[in-house]
Amino acid sequence: MKKMLALTLALALLLCGCGASKAPETQPSTAPAATQAPTTEPTTEPTTEPTTAPTEPQVYRNPLNGEILDAPFTGRIFANTVSNMQENLPHVGVIHADVLVETFVNKNNIIRCLALFSDISSVEAIGSTRSTRPIFNQLAQHYDLILSHAGGSEQALNDAANRGVENFNIDAWEVASQGTSYRDTEYNRTYENTLFGVGSGIKAYAEAQGYPMSLERSYGLTFTEDGTPANGEDAGKISLTFTYGEAKKETIMTYDAQADKYVYNQYGQVMTDQITGETEMFTNVLIMNANITTDGIYFVADFNAGGTGYYANGGKIIPINWTCAGDKEPFVFTTQDGTPLDVGVGNTYIGICTPESPVVYEAASPVAAETQAVEG
Repeated sequence: MKKMLALTLALALLLCGCGASKAPETQPSTAPAATQAPTTEPTTEPTTEPTTAPTEPQVYRNPLNGEILDAPFTGRIFANTVSNMQENLPHVGVIHADVLVETFVNKNNIIRCLALFSDISSVEAIGSTRSTRPIFNQLAQHYDLILSHAGGSEQALNDAANRGVENFNIDAWEVASQGTSYRDTEYNRTYENTLFGVGSGIKAYAEAQGYPMSLERSYGLTFTEDGTPANGEDAGKISLTFTYGEAKKETIMTYDAQADKYVYNQYGQVMTDQITGETEMFTNVLIMNANITTDGIYFVADFNAGGTGYYANGGKIIPINWTCAGDKEPFVFTTQDGTPLDVGVGNTYIGICTPESPVVYEAASPVAAETQAVEG
């Protein structure tokens, strides 16, 4: 009995010890814990606006003088014939021309000018106005000019018609009565040299004839703010002697550094305007050697053949070449190596002469050009 009781008690103690013991500690697992990738909003590549190289702002220029305009020039260029014989000077209104062309027009040493205007309506008087000549008709054809003149011979007027030149005689009564011209007999000139064109009247008459007042085309000149030719030779005084056989006439251009222009001298005097007294001065001087022949008594030029010449600006001069692609195309000027010639912003004098016409130039005189006439 005692043995049974002792066995029972021992068994009970064993069971109690087992119930009181701690559960065995669990060793940390060395296996990597499963991780969930962080949830992020899907991303897209940033959208980049396509980029283009910045463009230069469009610059519009007057096709004859290079001045900056607000819009492209689409008007018409007008031209008026002007006497350049000594007895018919001074000029009137030439100071307002964007381009002034001087050339022999026929035998007997007759030399005249053709004044080109991008805005003829602002010019109160132009002259003295003389008759047209075939070489002027040629220029009008090359540049689609509206040409005003004091008539002409049957040959010259027929030539203008055959070339399709829009032109009219401002000396005819039915035209002059429309305000295109007037006579001023107070000047010491023969009667035929007292006719002067009126810019606003000339333009109004052209409009009334139905001539188109809008025209988009090239005029051949390209411009830069400073047209002084690189590597040019000193040319403070430029002497051009127009020569055709025995016919000779000298034009001298003297550089005025203060005005940065060339002063027009001929017949031993500075050219000034009859009405305003202003000196005739030019930013650019172009000399074109052309193959000039005669058609009867009148001179004509083979402009399509091109030629050589000179360009002066800022007291410097370089030799140039010029070409022309057809009867209705403008002249294109280049340097001798074929680089397009940029001329200075401002007005231009063009002397058209034979290759036999001497051109002599030298350094500037210390005397201001506008104060002293240069002896021819």
